[in-house]
Amino acid sequence: MEEKRLRMAELHSECGSAAADKAEVDSLLKSTYCLQRRTINADPAPAIRDLRAQWPLLFVQKSLYSHFELLTGVPIRKMEQAVEERGRLIIDYFKSKATNDVVKKVLGTHGEEEVAALIIELLMAHFKEKTEDLILKTEETASAANIERTLDLAESPRLIILGERLSGQKWMVGIEGQVVCEGVQPTFSSGLAALFVCYYNFNLQYQEGAACTLEFIQRNFFRINPERGSKAGRGKVIRKRTGQLVQKKALAINPHVCSLMKKLTEFEWDFI
Repeated sequence: MEEKRLRMAELHSECGSAAADKAEVDSLLKSTYCLQRRTINADPAPAIRDLRAQWPLLFVQKSLYSHFELLTGVPIRKMEQAVEERGRLIIDYFKSKATNDVVKKVLGTHGEEEVAALIIELLMAHFKEKTEDLILKTEETASAANIERTLDLAESPRLIILGERLSGQKWMVGIEGQVVCEGVQPTFSSGLAALFVCYYNFNLQYQEGAACTLEFIQRNFFRINPERGSKAGRGKVIRKRTGQLVQKKALAINPHVCSLMKKLTEFEWDFI
């Protein structure tokens, strides 16, 4: 498997991201999957920079998707189908029951955005999360190197949109202060999918500032519903009664996400 890993690094050196389209690479990635997981799950966990140096093709959009499907058994198209099937319901729910002023503003100012882009804006507004905790915007002509110099890229994953609108623009994904993936299709849905699978592929926790939105995507679009555990960090809170800083309780599902899912189901049944 190490020889196969070196072969893939050689192909990437020769062909760049285009190497991922070779039939040989598809076979090499599948046959070295267990070594990939062993490297990713090492303790201590490897830095993304080091992981990318060893497995550069794992950070190409096509390979990101393939690895996720091997890891979870969930096809990427499941998200696209869910957005198509449930997207209008989610938008109609917020139009009917705008939950705060920010949601109303999003509904009142959005243009001809993709459904997926509008849904994410609405979800983040509903959960009172800041868009920049998940999505960053930069100049349409910016290069990866320029983005790394000029944008404050966080440790946790960010979807970087090249342009003012969320839809119809080129995109990249940044992790740990560097651009790790440059998208092929200029669609918000493909960028959102690439961003999301990074949490699973590279064993990363959801950042606290976007944890509700990410868990909603996980449970409603990808239908990943574990009975135990969560990819949201537990964090710490101040106990009201004593004023002590304590660890949050581990929950099977975020209560804010659970509440919205229940309300969406009730809203859907009202029209049946």
